Amino acid sequence: MFVLRHEKLYLTVHRQLMKKWFRYTVLFFIVGAIFSVICSSFESSAPYRLQLYSFCYLASFVFTVEYVLRIIAAPVQYRQYRAWRSRFRYLFSFYGLIDFVAVIPFLIIYLYRETIFVHLAVLAYILMIFKLIRYSRSFQLIGRVLQMVKDELITACTACGILLGFSGILMYYIEHEAQPEAFANIGDGFWWAVVTFTTVGYGDVYPVTALGRLLSGVICMVGIAMIAIPTGLISSAFMSLIQEKKRKEEEEHKN
Repeated sequence: MFVLRHEKLYLTVHRQLMKKWFRYTVLFFIVGAIFSVICSSFESSAPYRLQLYSFCYLASFVFTVEYVLRIIAAPVQYRQYRAWRSRFRYLFSFYGLIDFVAVIPFLIIYLYRETIFVHLAVLAYILMIFKLIRYSRSFQLIGRVLQMVKDELITACTACGILLGFSGILMYYIEHEAQPEAFANIGDGFWWAVVTFTTVGYGDVYPVTALGRLLSGVICMVGIAMIAIPTGLISSAFMSLIQEKKRKEEEEHKN
């Protein structure tokens, strides 16, 4: 009877967490807190910074309540584990860590009040952007797409990393004597390789020798081709998911 009573409590809390009004309320405070942090960085918002910070602390209180409720409802999310193990698993999961980061400002202002730690607490909201992943269908769709082409992306990124390493080291030995300040070490060669490979071309580091310019041209061409590979993979996965979604909607309409 005691176990069943607790299971009903877990299910009740989990249902409340999944309801639209709760999700939209938390989403409102997530977006509002991020917007407040952005606005507080402008000089023109100086007269309103107290209100902006107050909203952030209110948002942290809401996130603290959400965090506690998710700890309570963790056994419903991880049914294959016992209650204490499911909570432990949630605490150290990706979402669990992000939820904890979001409540840090509330805890710090409660413990330290008017100290430098209160102002440093706002930095925690940088990571709070990741809370949008749970409440945004767009982010969830991106996550599904990346999961579908995970192996292919790892292969493409590995090939890019090998090419960057080879190019950066080779360019350092080619250009070091001609311009020792621009290519003072292999790290500068890596920076040049990244900028050239991504076709950004800041112009702060560039080859001056004939052999270096030839290598730079080759890297630019290869970079365009290599960047097109993951773009094509992700686009193809997106199209597959969209077609699958449309097919399911058509089947539901027919039924």
